[in-house]
Amino acid sequence: MTPNPLAGTGEAAPTPPRPRRVFRRIRVTRTEQLSPHMVRVTFTGDDLSAFAWNGPAAHIKLVFPEAGQVEPALPQPEGPRPNNIRTYTPRRFDPAVPELDVEFVLHGDGPASNWASQVQVGQSLVLAGPGPNYQVDPAADWFLLAGDDTAIPAISTILDALPATTRAIVILEVQDPQEEQALHSAAALEVTWLHRGSNQPDALLEQALRDFSLPSGDGRIYVGAESGAMRRIRQHLLRERGLDARQIVTRGYWKAGATNYTDHDYGTD
Repeated sequence: MTPNPLAGTGEAAPTPPRPRRVFRRIRVTRTEQLSPHMVRVTFTGDDLSAFAWNGPAAHIKLVFPEAGQVEPALPQPEGPRPNNIRTYTPRRFDPAVPELDVEFVLHGDGPASNWASQVQVGQSLVLAGPGPNYQVDPAADWFLLAGDDTAIPAISTILDALPATTRAIVILEVQDPQEEQALHSAAALEVTWLHRGSNQPDALLEQALRDFSLPSGDGRIYVGAESGAMRRIRQHLLRERGLDARQIVTRGYWKAGATNYTDHDYGTD
């Protein structure tokens, strides 16, 4: 073992530098309208041959064109952060092609939603990532996976990774029945759809989780939703339900009133 030169000096060891971000050019090969407000876009490109799929619920960064651009410029790794960069979950990756699927929620005005609402084959974006993924515990008796529209791709990738020996309970809030999608898993799957209609986003989701009766056995919970709702749900599970923090993974995928929200909101602050 290499000795720590700061051991015994009272000084903290230096934080290792973050890996240099690698940007890749990707091109649209096809699109599929999954629901009125969600579109799946399939990308390819020579740069994808070096893309490293690392498992369910990982995140990637996509750079979108700015005003006056046909396609985004390729950023320099050590250069300034692009203005129109947004965080998404890679839904599927086939390294043999190579081919990457990303699903976009069409939520109104914004660089990502505007681009996805008019996407055409041949258009290109810039990709960075992936970031950390969700670690599936194969020994867990059950998984509760809950979220809103923005969490559907991540939850779908978790369902893909679950073993047949476990149980998966999914609770998803969407605008209306037209936004429901077919979900699949090797696990024993139970899905509940909540239709928000004119309700505040994630209000029905939050109430459903407060009312939910946790199964017996050793379980794991994943929640992806609006930042404020996610924090309230997390605190309810920890304080009122008495769950161990190690059983819970929470993600704030967006924040009401904020644009380009961080991909590092885990609700643990």
